[in-house]
Amino acid sequence: MNLIETKPVGDANFYKFSVDFTGDDFILGGKALPLGIITHDILNIPADKLLYIFKAGDKLNDLYNRLNAENYSDELFTSIRKTVEKILDIIEKIKPFSYFNISEEYEHIDLLLGDDKIKEWQRGFSSMPIPNINFVPEGTAMHDHIIVLTEFIKSYIYLCADTFNFYKVAMMYFVNLTENGFRDKVLLAGFTKEFFGKEEVAEWIEELNATEITHNFTLEPGVWMAPVVLENKNGSAMLGRRIHFDRMLNFYVTDMFEGLAAGHYSWQCGICHRFFFMETAHKQLYCSTVNPEYGVPCAYVAKNKLNMPKQKKKDGFGYAIWKKRYDSLRNEKHKTNKNLPSAKYDIDVCDKAIELAKRHYEEAQIDFDYAQNQYEQDMVLRNLINEAKAALGKK
Repeated sequence: MNLIETKPVGDANFYKFSVDFTGDDFILGGKALPLGIITHDILNIPADKLLYIFKAGDKLNDLYNRLNAENYSDELFTSIRKTVEKILDIIEKIKPFSYFNISEEYEHIDLLLGDDKIKEWQRGFSSMPIPNINFVPEGTAMHDHIIVLTEFIKSYIYLCADTFNFYKVAMMYFVNLTENGFRDKVLLAGFTKEFFGKEEVAEWIEELNATEITHNFTLEPGVWMAPVVLENKNGSAMLGRRIHFDRMLNFYVTDMFEGLAAGHYSWQCGICHRFFFMETAHKQLYCSTVNPEYGVPCAYVAKNKLNMPKQKKKDGFGYAIWKKRYDSLRNEKHKTNKNLPSAKYDIDVCDKAIELAKRHYEEAQIDFDYAQNQYEQDMVLRNLINEAKAALGKK
């Protein structure tokens, strides 16, 4: 018997999944992500996509009610399968759902509702006096399979309703947070306590639930947590905690409050009104994505095109890393100019490395995946020098 979990990563499927939390990050689908990013991604789901998700979940809920009320029919089971597949088609390329193991979700569908399995369901129900899921004898393999099937269906109903409802709560919270200008942890904590302590907010959250099956929206998620020993990128052991979730709402609420506690949260851009992620640059005013109206990042728009408060360059994401590397490269160039014994690199190599460092910094302003997963590695001095040499055709 293992007294402590030692698997390298948690499972990452919508039906009863687990996530590993380590420091200010968590691991989902084998990928390390910063706390709070799930909430941020939900805030930035396009409105049309969010509505499609909700409507598909509502249809699935109607089918689930039919499953409980009606006798078996091929049409009903096929409709359930097509609706789940429709939900997957909508969400599979949208964050945060794309972090999950989507291919395994399709395997679950085939296992529970594929053509061969439907024929098996048909044979099983045809042998029953009342061919309804509520009359399947307990203690049989078919009863166990029905439990798995219904829990699988409910996980998608939860996903759709939870996402829609959580979006509303998170949107109201973070819009108010931005309008009040609260940035540090003390102000965040005070504002959060006041916001969720308001009676009208509690009543509004209670009224959010759109379907009977999800009438238990709560900011007190029920989870099961276990200690876990993981390996970091260097292969060294590190301690963490594995949290097991049985619905998306519990994951969303956990991510939101864990992110706030770590100082990771979303901030609404004053120009395009999209939310950007505050992890290290807590004085940032505008998002770094390209504004479709102007064709340049919103920070540049504020600086050059609109009469709005200017954002200092040092307050943008990744600036500290860029400044450190820029200074070190200027120092290397100075040593070469002075023919100092410690000089290592040619002038053109240093100039090219400085150019590349600037390019990487600018890319990190508009590409979140690059900023979180590759930017820091590309800005290592040795890597910049090697990239510069390769670009110049030098060894």
